[in-house]
Amino acid sequence: MTTPNIYAFLIISKYNEGMTTDTQNTNNPNELITLVEAGERYGFDSNYLGQLARRGRLKAKKYGPMWLTTPADVEDYIRTRQKSGFYREDIQIEEN
Repeated sequence: MTTPNIYAFLIISKYNEGMTTDTQNTNNPNELITLVEAGERYGFDSNYLGQLARRGRLKAKKYGPMWLTTPADVEDYIRTRQKSGFYREDIQIEEN
């Protein structure tokens, strides 16, 4: 049985292998990232992102035990989220 981290690494590596070295960086909006990495990049708890993915509010795909998403999908969620409950004003996306 493969551990979740290795499983996610294999999926991400396969998905990202066609990208050039110029697109394999943290600024690529289409690279696959785990919800843990998304949480670290955008200031959300990975468990919260998992809840959003299960509810369909964050576009993500489950591969085995791991949820994967893209920075573009996380940024879409941030732009379209509703101000209700505990809303973090400090998490915003700068528009170009």
